[in-house]
Amino acid sequence: MKPRSVEQQISALRRTRGIAARFHLWLLGAAALGIVIAIIIWHPVPLMISLFLGIVGFAERRAGPNIVAALSAHDSKPSAPGEVAIHTTCWDTDTHFHATVREHGHPAWEYEFIPQGWQPEEGTYPARVWRCREGKPVLASVEAGIMIPRYAPTPVQERHGVASGG
Repeated sequence: MKPRSVEQQISALRRTRGIAARFHLWLLGAAALGIVIAIIIWHPVPLMISLFLGIVGFAERRAGPNIVAALSAHDSKPSAPGEVAIHTTCWDTDTHFHATVREHGHPAWEYEFIPQGWQPEEGTYPARVWRCREGKPVLASVEAGIMIPRYAPTPVQERHGVASGG
């Protein structure tokens, strides 16, 4: 995969804006329809497909709205300088990427993200940060790529008596 610039990554997500916010609802609706079909024809295949669609729809219920919030913040709000620490957790064949976002005057936040068009390296990087009204980061951008929360960001807890963030 050839790495894409930050603007190319934003542009690619911009094309999904229309469907992203409600895609999980389509998955859940298709799951419900599949259950009805399974009951009518009394066959397990639609039920298995429905189970899969329901699990995916439920698991990704925040991803689409988070993409829409990130694009809205990018288009309408100024970013602020900050830093992002990227770390990974690896399972058998799966790598999860986590960002800890720090910005002067704000508490530190942590979230999982899925890189779109770039391969993150562990480390701490200067970043641009966009926040929502509640103060949570909705988008962070480093030189190599963007980081949109997959789930709701969580505040970083104090560690060893040192306050987190700004």
